[in-house]
Amino acid sequence: MQTGNGLANQPTASNANNTRKGDIITEEVITPALAEKMLKLNRQNRPIRDTHVAFLVNEMVTGNWESMNGDTIIFHRGVLIDGQHRLKAVILSGVTIRSYVVHKTTGDRDKIRQTKGNGAVRTAADELAAQGEKNCKGLASVVVAVDRYFSAIEAAGSSASEISFSSQTRSANKTTYVASAKHHTAKLPQRHIPLLVARYPHTRESAAYGKAQGQRKPRLLSPNHWGLLHFIYHEIDSDCADRFLEALCTGENLTRQSPILQLRERLLSITTDSKNNSSFVGTQIVLGLANAAWNAYRTDKPVNLKKITAGDPIQIAR
Repeated sequence: MQTGNGLANQPTASNANNTRKGDIITEEVITPALAEKMLKLNRQNRPIRDTHVAFLVNEMVTGNWESMNGDTIIFHRGVLIDGQHRLKAVILSGVTIRSYVVHKTTGDRDKIRQTKGNGAVRTAADELAAQGEKNCKGLASVVVAVDRYFSAIEAAGSSASEISFSSQTRSANKTTYVASAKHHTAKLPQRHIPLLVARYPHTRESAAYGKAQGQRKPRLLSPNHWGLLHFIYHEIDSDCADRFLEALCTGENLTRQSPILQLRERLLSITTDSKNNSSFVGTQIVLGLANAAWNAYRTDKPVNLKKITAGDPIQIAR
């Protein structure tokens, strides 16, 4: 007889390790051919990580791989939800292994994914990929940054004009709230990231925008920072946000007094300064400069961005 996915035998007295309501656990011989068939049932799982597969291939080829080591290959109603890296390694190495295979017919698939053991660490991007999202790494970065920003504003209260991400203390005049990272989603379990996307659904568009802008030259900002600014400013005024961000990217038709030109020049100087890593500019300084320029642009007031440093509080965009 075959299991529900048509790939292996039903448990018998010799190969059944455990059969309980909703679970059929078998000990099976996984050949490269069977591994290929199993991988075809890999739907809405996290992307396969080549570096981890390469590690497993080496373990199998050198004879260091231990079959029946407690790792399992898990199916839920015919869909593969765990074991894809091991199966891919079997295919690439040509090595046949033995493994426990669990066939689940009950329970919530997403909850099973969240609680099962993992051979490779599941990231926020993996959680989003399992939900069928696109541009998962970019979306994860943007939505976490967005929630961190708006959480700091909420914690600051309606009278606050500035925020920061650097410490936990309030300033003496109580107009600035300095938010600690422990208040933010950077510390949330990765499985909560899809909930943030549900809370901020337009981060999908912002992450896509950031990905596109991050490929343009010269490089002013990272894709996640472009996406963060896109989301923040579109929440305030979409038309104004489009004009502001496009002018920032192109630098066209800007006067010497323009806050956008000041912002562009500061960002260029930061990313090209030999003392800085050109691939990383901190969120604190990006928001500090960008929000000050945005507020000046919106109110048509002068601003001096040269005075703003990485440790300064961040103006709340209005």
